[in-house]
Amino acid sequence: MLVEVRQQSLHIGLQHIAAGLALRAVSPILSGIKIQAGAHGLSLTACNASMALQYIIPCHCDQLKIDKEGSTVIPARLLLDIVRSFSTESKVKLAELKHNFIHIESDHSIYSLATMDVSQFPDMRSLENKAKFQIDNIAFKKIVKQVSFAASTSEAKPILTGISCQTINGKLRLSATDGVRLATSTSNLSENSSDSVPFVIPAKHLSDYSKMLSDGSSKTQITISDQVISFNTLNFSMQSLLIQGTFPVVERLVPQTFSTEITMNTAPFLRAVQRVSLLVSDTHAIGMRISSCEVELFAAAAEIGDVSEKFAINHIFGEPIVVFFNGKYMRDILQAIDSTQVLLRFTGKNKPILVRPTNNEDTLYIISPVLTAHQL
Repeated sequence: MLVEVRQQSLHIGLQHIAAGLALRAVSPILSGIKIQAGAHGLSLTACNASMALQYIIPCHCDQLKIDKEGSTVIPARLLLDIVRSFSTESKVKLAELKHNFIHIESDHSIYSLATMDVSQFPDMRSLENKAKFQIDNIAFKKIVKQVSFAASTSEAKPILTGISCQTINGKLRLSATDGVRLATSTSNLSENSSDSVPFVIPAKHLSDYSKMLSDGSSKTQITISDQVISFNTLNFSMQSLLIQGTFPVVERLVPQTFSTEITMNTAPFLRAVQRVSLLVSDTHAIGMRISSCEVELFAAAAEIGDVSEKFAINHIFGEPIVVFFNGKYMRDILQAIDSTQVLLRFTGKNKPILVRPTNNEDTLYIISPVLTAHQL
């Protein structure tokens, strides 16, 4: 292999696949990045036990020159640090040497690194698709951001560390829950697609992939097989194992009746929650007292003090109520909402709280209230 590539292009490609590197590789080969030069261009691939990411620098661009095709696996952390250290306007030469070494040259630096056996590196799978559909990148990034924060980070229930995906009536619905809060949102697909059964993707994989997508007019093609899902956007792709198990049915978690409904401006509500939360840790509750004309948020911390803040509401229906909730969880929801106004519905002080942007009936959040000592 003999290649010359612009540092900026190589660095961008490595950034795209960095999330695929194993923190604790189950096999030494997974601590490396596979580089392959061929007719299609220069491909960069990183894998761990449950995901593979690939980025291709195309041949037809002026950023790449391939004099000799070939492939090798280079220790990932070294390669990332070395390429990052080169100037952005420089060219990087990669030359495969005998006895499993590679020559890396740029600026006035020359590295000779030991490589790994490329035959041991896992290949990207060829999928027999059961379903295939496309979605605009901007819509895809938005919907993933709206729900991914609600997924669990605990491995106690692996199914809750994922995001449930389902195509229904030409739309993609994503849902996530950690057992205390739930987020679900729906977005139109780029083309008609048949309805699918729910499938669950690791939330971190989906979030990492969507963050690397551009905000342009490109589309992401999604292909599903029995155990693997594939995402492909221009020259960037991901394959991920699906999480096996039964995800909670969203419809069963959504309250169908309510006793109190209020509408507020999102930004002032978020700022009030942020200010009141300053006095308590993320694991403690803040209170919300709803009257006929205003809302009061309040919190207290032993040996520290207390805080309260009142603000107006735009609309109220139903009875006055006092509830307690986790301030961080409410902040996460409000920061994900893309609406100037937010609707809250209550079915009782110990019942789940429904939160919904007023401009989107296809997006909703549920947060479980906190039962405080004086309510017991």
